[in-house]
Amino acid sequence: MKPSLLRRAYWNGYTLWHVRREASLPFRPLAEIIAAQNRRVRAIVLHAYQTVPYYREVIDELGLTPRDFRGGDDLARLPVLTGRQLALEPDRFLSRRFAKEGGLQIHSSGTSGYSKRISYDAGALFLALAHGHRQRRVLARFVGRRFGYREMSFVRPESVSIQIRRFYESHSWAPKRIDLKRGFGSPGDSFEDNVARLNALQPDVLRGYGSHLGALFRQAAERGLSIHRPRAITYGADRMAAADRHLIETEFGIPVLSTYQAAEALRIGFQCESRGAFHLNLDDVAIRIVDDSGNPVKPGERGALMVSNLTNRATVMLNYRLGDVVTQSATPCGCKRTLPTIEAIDGRADDFVILPGGRRIHGLVVLAPLLRVPGVIQVQLIQEDLQRYLLRVVCAASVDWPTVFRDLHAACGTTLGDGFALEIARGDTIPPEPNGKFRSVISRVSQ
Repeated sequence: MKPSLLRRAYWNGYTLWHVRREASLPFRPLAEIIAAQNRRVRAIVLHAYQTVPYYREVIDELGLTPRDFRGGDDLARLPVLTGRQLALEPDRFLSRRFAKEGGLQIHSSGTSGYSKRISYDAGALFLALAHGHRQRRVLARFVGRRFGYREMSFVRPESVSIQIRRFYESHSWAPKRIDLKRGFGSPGDSFEDNVARLNALQPDVLRGYGSHLGALFRQAAERGLSIHRPRAITYGADRMAAADRHLIETEFGIPVLSTYQAAEALRIGFQCESRGAFHLNLDDVAIRIVDDSGNPVKPGERGALMVSNLTNRATVMLNYRLGDVVTQSATPCGCKRTLPTIEAIDGRADDFVILPGGRRIHGLVVLAPLLRVPGVIQVQLIQEDLQRYLLRVVCAASVDWPTVFRDLHAACGTTLGDGFALEIARGDTIPPEPNGKFRSVISRVSQ
């Protein structure tokens, strides 16, 4: 049911109320920001204990009560939550209070290779919209304004960002004079089509996956083709190769920034005008960076990122292992923001799949139809050569395997075309690489 005009006006007012302090919050004393975080920790733990089956069980088993969780550090007392748990039993983490209320259920088919169903309440989504103005303020330094500019996104048609954008458009409204003029393309489309769309719209800001945008401008440089130069490029979801970023910033003269977000936590961090470290939104999330033994790392050291989403009251995720390895900053950023930073995200970088004729398809485009097959929990696609693939898959125990097998083969055909050979191997787990990281798409074809 489409929300009423009154309800849409409410969410407009809600967003504007939170936007009013976005300019100053990242610069406020850190103690004030931590105090705000602690208030949200206490609220989300109490909410989880009262309405989420999983947290009621584990907190009781630990012999604790919600009053024992006073701040972000106390969340380490909870068991580590993994993507596999979330994929296998999503309803155990869903609040009874929001199970039937209007919100958005996100279907994540990202680089972890897991098919995850995550519900967001409307308040958390519009709070994320308000907090997006932190990066809008940074982009304004390069674009010259915060509203009314042209923006193009190269993302999958069913990406998390598109799902959320549709929700905003149906549940609120923005005056045309301040709303962005948006255009879209897909990393699954050809290089020529995407360059044509970019040149036609001539956006001020270009968004997308780091590896895809890097490859787009690298190919344009290699072919000597004319390509529109936006005032800024911002990317997320995966990494941009250092050589591609250097090419874009030096040869094309376009500043490149990145954001840090996930389906499990929409606003983790953002790069400021210096385009180096990521500032962590500690009023939205509680962060721990730990070593292999679960102990906090020291500044300058690498560790696994544990994140707790403090704003989403539908699917509650606390002490969640995101799967990324990050480096905690040893020195503060010179921009004078007080939000702590991480220097590097050594996260997952999905390969492109190379098709006969040289066409390249981003890994996330290939993953999406596979993870929409009912009963599929996790996949890993390995391209052995141009026409030969190995698909590893983890499924729910109750699935009809012949049906899933047929549907997986058909799903591959939607992106890989005809003439490919596919071996499908079902197992209970998919092992990570020797370095401990998981890659959901691996191409052994020379790129």
